[in-house]
Order: sequence, then C-alpha cells, then structure tokens
Amino acid sequence: MRRTERVVRRLGLDNNPLRRRTDRIAACLGPGLLIAFLAGAPLLTMATVHWAGQAGTAEQQAQRSWYRVDAVLLHSAPAPAAFASGLYGTWVPARWTAPDGRSRTGEIDVTTGMAKGQTLPIWVDQTGLPTGPPLTHRAVVARTILAAALAPVVLAIVLGFLAGVGRWVLDRRQLASWDAAWARVGPQWTKRFWTRG
Repeated sequence: MRRTERVVRRLGLDNNPLRRRTDRIAACLGPGLLIAFLAGAPLLTMATVHWAGQAGTAEQQAQRSWYRVDAVLLHSAPAPAAFASGLYGTWVPARWTAPDGRSRTGEIDVTTGMAKGQTLPIWVDQTGLPTGPPLTHRAVVARTILAAALAPVVLAIVLGFLAGVGRWVLDRRQLASWDAAWARVGPQWTKRFWTRG
C-alpha cells in the first residue's frame, strides 16, 4: 500500500493542494513517453520492415531489365600512387554496346592501373546507361535489418526531443505562474516588512 501511495504521489495524482496542473503534467511526462516508446517501437519496427522489404522488392523488379555488357577502355587508368593500394578507383572513358545494339561511350569507374583496350563487365539499363550492379537478395535483407534496428533508435530520439521541449514549456509556464503569484502577493509582504521596520 505504501509503495502504491508513493507512486501515486510521484505521478502527481494525489490530492495535494499545493500541486499545480503543470506539476501533474510534468510528473506524467516521463512515464507517458516511456509507454509511448514501448507501444510504438514494435509497431514502427514492423512498419519499417514492411516498407523496406517492399522497397527492396520493387527496386529488384525494376532492375530485372538491366543487362551485363563488356566495356572496352579507351584510355589507361592511372597507376595507383605509391602509398595507395589498388582498391581505389578512377573514372576512365570506355565504349560498350547497348542492349538495342547501338554503340555507347562514357566514363565508367574502374580500379587504378587498368590498360587501354582492356575489357571489363558493366551493368547498363535498357537505354545503355551504366547503372552499377543490381541489388541482391542479401543486400535487401541487410537493408531491412538495418531499418528494423534504426526504427526504435529514431523513435527514442524523437520522443527524447519531445520530452525536452515539453519540459522546457512546462518550466516556462511554472516560472510565469510563480511570477504572477509573486506580483499579487509580493507588494503585500513588502508593505508589512517596511511597516514593521
């Protein structure tokens, strides 16, 4: 029973005549936002997983019209710097045949040190523009897991921000009400002090 009374008093739900409405709201703000997080996090995570899965599937559907073609380098890629490994890339002009049979030229990203005339496979869309490799099922799953992990974190950040703003607004209201109360009572106390004086 004592524990229940303590919780009720902490939440500002007791009948304390000195407790203002802002005090009750401030006391309920933290537990209310915690309940909102506990209820909202699973729902938001499920919605995010559904959205990420659908977006990945739609992207894979759109990429089914991509083609893998061989591109011939028109210039040599510069050799890597002495301090850099061959992992870095550079843009080099190349020529390839689009799916409609037309010859296309443009710059493609290649690793450094490749020679002129060397061929390498690239992915292009129906018009023959380079696209990059299509999205794999593993990448869709990784995106979905990342979205599911970030959803509760984003919700916690938003609710934390709302808690801070709510606390700031309540503090301002309390200070304003204290100022108003002192403006009414203060002059009477000051008169009594000087008349006793």
